[in-house]
Amino acid sequence: MFTLFRWLLRISIALVVVAVISVIGVYYFLSRSLPEYSANLSVRGIDGTVEIVRNTYAVPNIFAETDADVFFGLGFAQAQDRLWQMTVLRRTAQGRLSEVFGEATLRTDELMRRLDLYGLAQSSVAAQDDDTRLALEAYARGVNAWINQVNDDALGRGAPEFFLFPSEVSLWQPADSIAIIKLMAVQMSGQMENEVRRARLSALLGPEGVPT
Repeated sequence: MFTLFRWLLRISIALVVVAVISVIGVYYFLSRSLPEYSANLSVRGIDGTVEIVRNTYAVPNIFAETDADVFFGLGFAQAQDRLWQMTVLRRTAQGRLSEVFGEATLRTDELMRRLDLYGLAQSSVAAQDDDTRLALEAYARGVNAWINQVNDDALGRGAPEFFLFPSEVSLWQPADSIAIIKLMAVQMSGQMENEVRRARLSALLGPEGVPT
């Protein structure tokens, strides 16, 4: 009886030790994915010094000498805080959610590919004026600077969620930002079905049958 109790005690202690080590390991890897706001970093892609100062609510205030560097800082700060959300929104616009989430998002991917939001976003880049393209390119460089920082310094995955949904984080492109804007426009078009239905009725009834 004493021998059985001793073995049960040993097994219980071993399980507790394994659980503690697992919790510490998970906490370490997750915390590595969180940004250190007070760090001084040397990055490529800027003309001068960019300072990102966060208030007590972690809201970033960006200071730089040129507009391009300000947009760079904006991309860097948003990637620090929202890289997971940004990549999910990009995948949504591209119709590639199912590569991560499986069959649950197939219908969403089909809709996005029918709308061709990402193809339209790529075409929109060329249609922008010089100042807008400058801002889009600088913002993309800022996002990519954070992604490269994560990879070079082994800072986890860039966001804790990437441990739950493994996925390669590709570099940001100017079209990605426009695609997300187009996606938000679609998400806010709650009356789209009613408008399509009314357009079909108008075409069917003709001008005389449509009340003014």
